[in-house]
Amino acid sequence: MDTAKQNSTNGNKKDNLDAQVIYVEEKITNAQGEATVKKYARGKFLGKGGFAKCYEFTNTENQHLSAAKIVPKASLQKSRQRAKL
Repeated sequence: MDTAKQNSTNGNKKDNLDAQVIYVEEKITNAQGEATVKKYARGKFLGKGGFAKCYEFTNTENQHLSAAKIVPKASLQKSRQRAKL
């Protein structure tokens, strides 16, 4: 049986939350022009401020935990918001 189907049929809330993991990719270009891509899984919500939300992120390769702010692009259209950032 497919694992996604198992998670949705067994009624376990933790398994259902695991199926909703959001992944974010970071593209890093070094001085020689070579690009590497790092993949992160978004974890729990840590808090929010005036224009950003903070989440826990886990590197999928080495399981290193980090925190990151998510800033909506729409909030950066005003010059005052860009200056605050």
